[in-house]
Amino acid sequence: MIISYEGTDYEFDQEKITVDQWRELKRKYQMTPRRFEGALDEADPDAYTFLYWVMLHQNGGTPKPLGDNLKFDLIALNHAVGSAAESQAAREEEEGEPDPTPGGSLPGTRTPSSPGSSTVTSEPSATST
Repeated sequence: MIISYEGTDYEFDQEKITVDQWRELKRKYQMTPRRFEGALDEADPDAYTFLYWVMLHQNGGTPKPLGDNLKFDLIALNHAVGSAAESQAAREEEEGEPDPTPGGSLPGTRTPSSPGSSTVTSEPSATST
């Protein structure tokens, strides 16, 4: 996602956070990746310090070590992340995910016999009477 913060657009991809970066989060703030995600929703200063640190790394910066020495505007970054998440969600909803299978069915399966049925019917077997 693209986070516009203090006049600069930063690309942030949580899936590209390295194991070493996650370990640093755990060492400094005793926070797991799952707890980090929840803490962002609460505007936790430690979670946002980590996000800011990773954001700088992912955009070619060589920031200071993770810790209290990283200074940023917590409220402004929180709003920037919220706006970026909303924009990304809207973009994904607008684009939609195309069905990768022809006719909407997986290969080797059949479409349900009636629109109200969720049971997929199978081909009659050679031993059926």
